Amino acid sequence: MIEQRSAESPALAFREVSSGYRGREVLHGVSFSIAEGEFVSLIGPNGCGKSTLLKTAAALVRPSSGSVLVYGRDVRQLRHAERASLVGVVPQKLESPMSFSVGELVMNGRTSAMGLFGRPGPEDEDIVERAMIYTDVLDLRDRYFMELSGGEQQRVALAMVLAQEPRIVMLDESIAHLDINHRQEVLQILMNLNRDRQMTVVLVSHDLTLSAQISDRLLLLHAGRLAASGTPGEVLRPELLSRIYQCDLQVHKDPWNGELQVTGDLSLLRHRKPQGKRVHVIAGGGSGIELYRRLLLEGYSVSTGVLNRLDSDAEAARALDLEVVLEQPFSAVSEARCRDASTLVESSVAVVVAEVPFGSGNLINLSLAEESLRQGKPVFLAAGTGSRDYTEGLAAERKTDELVARGARIWSSVHELIPLLQQSLQ
Repeated sequence: MIEQRSAESPALAFREVSSGYRGREVLHGVSFSIAEGEFVSLIGPNGCGKSTLLKTAAALVRPSSGSVLVYGRDVRQLRHAERASLVGVVPQKLESPMSFSVGELVMNGRTSAMGLFGRPGPEDEDIVERAMIYTDVLDLRDRYFMELSGGEQQRVALAMVLAQEPRIVMLDESIAHLDINHRQEVLQILMNLNRDRQMTVVLVSHDLTLSAQISDRLLLLHAGRLAASGTPGEVLRPELLSRIYQCDLQVHKDPWNGELQVTGDLSLLRHRKPQGKRVHVIAGGGSGIELYRRLLLEGYSVSTGVLNRLDSDAEAARALDLEVVLEQPFSAVSEARCRDASTLVESSVAVVVAEVPFGSGNLINLSLAEESLRQGKPVFLAAGTGSRDYTEGLAAERKTDELVARGARIWSSVHELIPLLQQSLQ
C-alpha cells in the first residue's frame, strides 16, 4: 500500500544536494522544487551535471550531502516498487544484456506493479500495448531489442517507462536520436500526459528553442550548480546564456507566434575571413589548450612559450602546429629561450597570459608581457594570479599588479577575453 502523499509536497525537491562518482563531486549544493504537473526542461552545457542530477533524483546515485524528496519523502527510503510507481527514468541509452524482445522489455516496466514473480494479467497486457502504441513500437514487439536502430531503441525505452505508469517521468536526452517525426510524436505524448494526467515531466535537453516552446519552467545548470530557474523568458537571457555556454547567443521572439528562439550568429562566421593576426600566449600546465583552440577558431594564428618540453601545453602546441619556444623538461626558463620568445612577441599583435601557475622557474615569462606593453601592444592577464603564485614573496602577483598599472587588462573567461581582444585590435 502506497503511503498517502501530502497535497502540499512538491513532486520533486532537491535540498542542498551534492553528489558525484567515486569521490568526484559533480553537483554542488543544488536546491530546487518541481510542482506536480509541471513540465520542466533541464538545460546547460555538456558536463554541467544534468545526467548526474537525474540519476540522483532516481536514487541511482547517492548524495554525499543534502536530500532528494519525492512527494515529501526521501527517495532513498522508498521501497523499490514504490519508487518505480513514482519515478520513471528514460536513459540516454538503454542497455539490454539479454536477448529480450521488444514486447518482453516493455513488459519489464510492469515488474514493480506485478512483483518479481508475478504474472501479467489482462490489465498489465493492456497497459503495455497502450504504451507501445503511443510510442509507435507495436509492430516491433517480436523483434530483438539489440537489432533495432538507436531511435527505435529510444522509443522502446520510453514505452517501458510509460508502462510503469509513474507520476514523474525524467528523460535524459532521450529524444536526441529520434527523427523529427518521432521526436514530435514523443513530445506530444509527454505533453498530453502532462496536461491530461498531471504527469510531471523533467526533460534534459540541449535544444534551447525547443525547451522554451514546451516547458513551464527551465533549470539552467552550470559547473554542477543551479545558475538560473524560472520561466523560459526569465532564464533565456542572451547575456546569461552567452556566459554559461561560452559563445555569443541571441534570443528573439518569433514574429508569428511570439515563441522564444535561441540562435548563434553563424552567418557572420560563414563570411568571416582569417584575421591574419598572431596572438602570443604565455601558458603552461595545460592552461593554454582552451586558449589555443578558441583563438584558432576565431581566425587568429597563435604562438606560445616559453614552455618546457613534455608539458601538456607543449604537446598541444605541437599537435596544433603552433610556433613555440621550448625549454628542457623540468628546467627553469633561461634568458636565452626568453629572448627567442621575445621575437615571437615582436611579430604578434597581443599577448595573453593564461591561468598558468607561476614559480621561480617560469616567472621570467612575464617579461614577455612587459615587452609587449613597451611595444604598445595590448596584454591580457587571467584573473587570480595570486591564487596560482608559488614564487617567493608573491613576486608574480606583484609583477601582474605592475602590468595592470601600465595598462594590461584582466580577463576571467575565454568568452570575456575574445571581445576584449577584438576591441583592442580595431
